[in-house]
Amino acid sequence: MSTAATLRRTGAPSGAHGAGGGLVAGHRPFLVALGLAALLRVVVSVAFTPSLMVTDSPTYLRFLDSFAPNPDRPVGYGLLLLTPLSWLTDSVAAVAVAQHLLGLVTATALYVLLRRWGVGRWPATLAALPVLFDGLQLLLESTPLSDTFFVLVVTLGVVALGWRRRPTLALALVAGLLLGTSVTVRQVGMPLVLAGAGYCLLAGRGTRGRLLTAAVLAVGFVLPVGAYAAWYHQTYGVFAITDIGGKSAYMRTTTFVDCSTLDVPDYQRVLCPPEPRGERTDPTNYGWHDPRTVPRLAPPEGTTPSEAMAEFGAAAVRQQPGDYVSVVLRDFALNFDVWRGDRFEYERAYRWRFGTYVDAEPTSWTGPAFAEHGGVQQSTNQPFATAVAAYQWVGYTPGPVLLACLVGALVAAAGVGRARRSGMRSIVLLLAVCGAGLLLVPDVTTQFVWRYQLPALVLLPGAGALAWTALRRQPTVATPSTD
Repeated sequence: MSTAATLRRTGAPSGAHGAGGGLVAGHRPFLVALGLAALLRVVVSVAFTPSLMVTDSPTYLRFLDSFAPNPDRPVGYGLLLLTPLSWLTDSVAAVAVAQHLLGLVTATALYVLLRRWGVGRWPATLAALPVLFDGLQLLLESTPLSDTFFVLVVTLGVVALGWRRRPTLALALVAGLLLGTSVTVRQVGMPLVLAGAGYCLLAGRGTRGRLLTAAVLAVGFVLPVGAYAAWYHQTYGVFAITDIGGKSAYMRTTTFVDCSTLDVPDYQRVLCPPEPRGERTDPTNYGWHDPRTVPRLAPPEGTTPSEAMAEFGAAAVRQQPGDYVSVVLRDFALNFDVWRGDRFEYERAYRWRFGTYVDAEPTSWTGPAFAEHGGVQQSTNQPFATAVAAYQWVGYTPGPVLLACLVGALVAAAGVGRARRSGMRSIVLLLAVCGAGLLLVPDVTTQFVWRYQLPALVLLPGAGALAWTALRRQPTVATPSTD
């Protein structure tokens, strides 16, 4: 059997050749991009030492202070990344370095998956460019936040599930474990089990095989999620991942709720935003900072503040379902805007720009976090910091590019043209649904934040590259082994 035929049968990347120089030549565009991306991360690390410290970063570092679940957010990031790093060194610099490496690993995992499915070296490399070079990705890698680690775990879960054309039981279990683990890092990952199970049902072999792989994936997913919920129950007496659902539901309604006609108990009326509709501030302000709202909430005995906020949110949605849907769709569309700026009531885009942290002074909130984890306050080194801040104005992925990738993926998944016989429709749909879903879920449940766009920078370009290949390929081109 010829080498080419062997590669087609085993599903090895179509650009792979033997070993040594041939192997490097087959992946040269990606390797060059990976090297440049690594160099860029060195520049970022030199520009801002020991790391950036955004407002939420001290909250994540506090995961190291006690071995207990947190009612406001899952602590998987602390357990699985921060704690192992703390065994080596208790320094935020180590977190930034580790996360820069994780970003490179994420890009490599995506590239390997695409090449395995027969995507050419140039489309596969282009699909990896956002995670390699996007300024938002670089910023989030540079500070103790859970996003970079979350995206890596999700990407590895998708890679495991799509490693073969028809998922095996072992791969379905691994994928389920990874996707379930992502929920312990960021709760937004919960619906990924539906995408994973759907892929198993579409791509599996035979009715029994499809159902069995979907069930195994679900079992793998439930194991880490259930273990975490049991741990939470041991601490707080309820099976849950967090207690943030009520506040999230309340925050989602602050943009549109009309309290003049809202039927809620009198004690919940303190949650009504004081400003008239059209003049309201970021939902984060009402949920976390405005002394006129949540701090004044005094629910009756037997009702928790979270339950009261959930009831308020549910009442607002029932009364104004059209306004709720309109806001969700509006916010989802923001992900495809040309520029990551402030829109509507959102006013926190500055947090996700390097320029905000040039010569920034430690605050009473961030300063102690640096002092406790390495003892060195953030410093800015010129001219690197200014260069990195300027780079971010051009080094980003425009929203229309992500939209084009999503539309192309949906077209290919629908079986238009050659995609119908490509054997790639299921894997295209998997990446598209996961990428778009992780954009949509925050808009449905909480609010829009640019930070939440990060998973789409990996998954949607990957879906676009797969779709490009599916729409152009002949049915005989190599795909992963079905063995």
